[in-house]
Amino acid sequence: MPDLGLTLARSYAAATKTPTLGTHVGEVLTWNSTTSTNTIRVQGVVLNNLPVLTSAGSVSLSPGSVVELLKVRTQYFVLGRVVDQSTGLVNPQFPIRLYPQFKALRAVGTVGYWNVANGTLASWEGRIKVSFPYVEIDGTWGPDTGGSTTMYQLQLGGNVVGEWTETAVVSARRGPFDIRAFIGQDWLKIEVKMTSSTGGGNAALQVIGCYFRDSI
Repeated sequence: MPDLGLTLARSYAAATKTPTLGTHVGEVLTWNSTTSTNTIRVQGVVLNNLPVLTSAGSVSLSPGSVVELLKVRTQYFVLGRVVDQSTGLVNPQFPIRLYPQFKALRAVGTVGYWNVANGTLASWEGRIKVSFPYVEIDGTWGPDTGGSTTMYQLQLGGNVVGEWTETAVVSARRGPFDIRAFIGQDWLKIEVKMTSSTGGGNAALQVIGCYFRDSI
């Protein structure tokens, strides 16, 4: 017959041991979005090259980002970025990848690199599965030099879900745009297009970020 005192002692010891699983919050100090090499400060300690459990959203991480970490015994893993839900962005963030379908006029590394001559209709394009009701896009828009107006559209599967006009060059978010009619569709083409530009000079078409939102 087992000793009751010994059984209780073992149960108490197991209950008071440090858990093998836990979560922590860390601050990103450096992040390479291509290789995911990183330095992250956790509880005042700087850790190097923590493994990432998912690549979704990792491209959007940068110095100053707050990330949720999973701790398994002594090893930390990056789960994803912590986002204030009052912003309406889905949490964790899932960036929509868009790729330029045109050749930029300026040299790499210069301000306003992604622009085109007025009168040139150009676009950025990607593929998505629509799982959220809204989408918002951030970028630099408008007549960069010499122009008077530029017009843009955001399209899903060739359908216009949002459009706007700029009369001066700005860096700003546009949207959110309602995409509830497309929820569930897979491998859907998403495009941000310059549909009209007037005057001489150049027009800006610089995508900085594109994200799903769960509310307006």
